[in-house]
Amino acid sequence: MVKSLYTVWVKIDDTLPWIELKGMYETRSQARKAAKAAVGKLEVKITHASDQKRQEKPVAILRANR
Repeated sequence: MVKSLYTVWVKIDDTLPWIELKGMYETRSQARKAAKAAVGKLEVKITHASDQKRQEKPVAILRANR
């Protein structure tokens, strides 16, 4: 008999793709516990928006003719 194995996929945000975590598990409950443990170890880095984004002047401004 072939055993089915489970993997864990995590979705953080709609703008990011699904991420597969390492490991294969024999039961759903083992996979769920591993996912909760992995999310508990999640490292988060927060920065100021001004550090990430540079203010740039527009190259051209489009105007509609009416």
